[in-house]
Amino acid sequence: MRTARNSRSPRSRRGKEPAPHPALPQSYAAMIERTPSLDDAQLESLLERAVAGADAARTLDATAVSPSLRVTLEARVKDGQYAKERLVLAHLRLVPAIAGSYAGRLPFMDLVQEGNVGLVRAADSYDPAHGTFAAYAHRWVRRSIVRAVAAAEQAQNASTPAPTPEQHLLRRRVRQAVAHLDAVEARVLEMRFGLLDGTTRTLDEISRRLGVTKERVAQILESALARLRDVVSPAPLVA
Repeated sequence: MRTARNSRSPRSRRGKEPAPHPALPQSYAAMIERTPSLDDAQLESLLERAVAGADAARTLDATAVSPSLRVTLEARVKDGQYAKERLVLAHLRLVPAIAGSYAGRLPFMDLVQEGNVGLVRAADSYDPAHGTFAAYAHRWVRRSIVRAVAAAEQAQNASTPAPTPEQHLLRRRVRQAVAHLDAVEARVLEMRFGLLDGTTRTLDEISRRLGVTKERVAQILESALARLRDVVSPAPLVA
């Protein structure tokens, strides 16, 4: 197995952490504060499990395997996804700190949401050859925010088709509820409903992109929709 390079989690030295960004909703800032710390050993273990899960997913996609090996590989995929989710949550504080550099270019929580997308992509694509996870995640978060800002500014200067009423409603409702979603749930919603690029994706497509099972995607989507229904208007969202 490839060995993940250790990097100090942004929460592994709680006493030296900056305060949450003042523009964050209180509930979102509280969620970050409640996220358990990772020490160096925990961080390295999660990185190794995430990499092992991604390797197992690629093997399942590319190779015919025996039933017993399939069970083992599927278990590694699920464990790897859990590890990715823990990594994302442990590094959430990184996102508003970077988003603050672009305040005023988009609504602040839109910047945070875009940064969360980059953080999830970093967890999905991390390989030890990329260096430390913290540095790799920082690059992905900034890249995602910069692209969103550039796209928004380009749209203001070009004649582009307006979003459909349904897409507009979904975007608005997700922004309202983002403080109640974790980054993984937000990413699944964005792909399922085409909230970023207007392209809706099936559970199978999302499963392949995230390197998890279709069943796991359905579970994440169901959880995210349940949270949205709890915090926004009662018009139904259907997966």
